[in-house]
Amino acid sequence: MTKTFVLRPHALLSSSTSTLKFGSDNIIVIPMPVLNEVYQMKHLSIEKEKIRREIFEYLRKFNFDELTSSGVKQNNGSILKIVKNFRDESISIWEQDSFLSDFEKRTLKVCIGMKKAGAHVILVTNNPILQMIAEDTAIGIKAENFKDETFPRLEDQYTGRICINVTKDIIDSFYKNNGCFIQDIPGFENYDYYENQYVILCYNNYNIDGTISPIKAYGKIVKNQIVRISVTRKPYEISALNDGQRLLIASLYDDAPLTVVKGNAGTGKTLCSLAVALDELQKGKYDRILVTRKADFSKIGFLPGELENKMSPYLAGIKDNLNILINGVKKQTTSEKRNFARKPNYEDGQFYFDQGSIQIQAIELLRGRSIVNTLFIIDETQNIEPELIKTIITRAGKGSKFVFLGDPTQIDNPLLTERYNGLVYLSEKMKGAIYCTQISLMDDESVRSDLAKYAAKHF
Repeated sequence: MTKTFVLRPHALLSSSTSTLKFGSDNIIVIPMPVLNEVYQMKHLSIEKEKIRREIFEYLRKFNFDELTSSGVKQNNGSILKIVKNFRDESISIWEQDSFLSDFEKRTLKVCIGMKKAGAHVILVTNNPILQMIAEDTAIGIKAENFKDETFPRLEDQYTGRICINVTKDIIDSFYKNNGCFIQDIPGFENYDYYENQYVILCYNNYNIDGTISPIKAYGKIVKNQIVRISVTRKPYEISALNDGQRLLIASLYDDAPLTVVKGNAGTGKTLCSLAVALDELQKGKYDRILVTRKADFSKIGFLPGELENKMSPYLAGIKDNLNILINGVKKQTTSEKRNFARKPNYEDGQFYFDQGSIQIQAIELLRGRSIVNTLFIIDETQNIEPELIKTIITRAGKGSKFVFLGDPTQIDNPLLTERYNGLVYLSEKMKGAIYCTQISLMDDESVRSDLAKYAAKHF
């Protein structure tokens, strides 16, 4: 059955090829009021502005009379139409409702008019209220999210690791040969696995007193093999407290130029990342550490001072963890703490910023830059729009490693959800890529206080 998809602005502006995201036997409809709405939108991000411009350039390639009548055939075989009539259709009790904008009312009228003409209409909108109104019995239009932007539920998202129970003989052979072939692990074919995914092989050894002492081996999938990895490194004397942190530290030391880290607050994402970054900086692998997170640049642009002063409130978590690394872990003298220092060390970590070892970067100012020989930490990635991810990653130059951190459950951006945000978008798009390692830290791997854990679970 041919389906007629009616696009709202969010779906239309998802990408410059949004109208090509549907099957070849479908009809894609852009109501004229939606085009007007998109044209009048203000304060769009740079990426959204670019998409809007490309959408209008794409539409101008076609004959307008054809677009607004029979429609035009796109490269994938689907039909694209602009619909400008059906103004006189009724949307029942919602006609005078002030909750709906004029653009939304006109969209619903287009849906009703096309349904009456015999089309199997589906309204594509990420607005849950508009979805419910469309599906109201008085209107009776099916509505759904733009599927290209909807990633798996939180519990089904990619974690970057597999844990499988094996026999002790397999563990012994794995250590002896520094790895094994995937087919050597019974039952492994039942798992979905990807390149660069981490694997924990576990054997439960039962003690005489009835307790269990797990014996584990750690590896990473490389082609059709599981290659043994080291999980014993202690950057800045930080000891991993659980499997998640062990694999996180391993992924941060990995040569892959991109690492994606997901985990709830308190799982050690930022602390471990900074510890490895400082360790690698001291060894000379990188020239500097760059840190950033999403900020409201329209507001901080009016704050006095330099960029560091403006961004400082947004990067308090970075500085808190830096303080822990300096004061809470190492207790050496100033010269022993940072033997590569050229200036006296400040206990709050400001020294690193003063000498340029750690620099702050605003995401909004990344365009046009090429970041080389740098470990770049992008914090709170779940609050970054997916379209900005490409802008960030394409800044990567030779010798750099980009580390994206975030918690999909803590969304502060009203346009995003735990299934649609920059962190999940990046994770799902890059799983299996040879350039990327990933690790998700689980809820039970939080190292915060018992009170913080209790609050996170019960509030």
